[in-house]
Amino acid sequence: MRFYDKRKRRFEALASVITASFVERNGGEYMEGWVTPASSDGGADFIGRLDVGQGFSSTKLVVLGQAKCERPTTPTSGNHIARTVARLKRGWIGAYVTTSHFSESVQREVIEDRYPILLIHGKTLAEEVLRLTQDGGHDDVGSYLRAIDDTYESLIAQRRPEQILLYPSRKS
Repeated sequence: MRFYDKRKRRFEALASVITASFVERNGGEYMEGWVTPASSDGGADFIGRLDVGQGFSSTKLVVLGQAKCERPTTPTSGNHIARTVARLKRGWIGAYVTTSHFSESVQREVIEDRYPILLIHGKTLAEEVLRLTQDGGHDDVGSYLRAIDDTYESLIAQRRPEQILLYPSRKS
């Protein structure tokens, strides 16, 4: 994505929004959290939460997000996926958002090893951006990306990922 050529770090705000949109559009309840500071992200670029169930019969899962603004012609490295999964704690899931794609071997590894990770590749990213651009009443994709980029600074927070579990659910 050329919009992020000179500012790849800022892609994290879009990755967080896309993860939320993708999960919600596919029947999940997702709460966006924050974007981690560049100097101390501990391997996470953004934090979110997946809520499952209601009331006493509910659980909240930390979503540890990784955002990679990569060349679309080069597949995402399996090492990046494995590194993200290695940072997950019990009851957490990962989300890996890339402008690239996942090779067949990476997909096979995720399935065979039963990694608890959501993979969002460049095509899905582009489709979500187009849908959100239209749904948000923006004139074009550039306008939508600028609107997301304008929120970047306000999303940065220095918190432990577990803190998102303390936030009240939207249904509360």
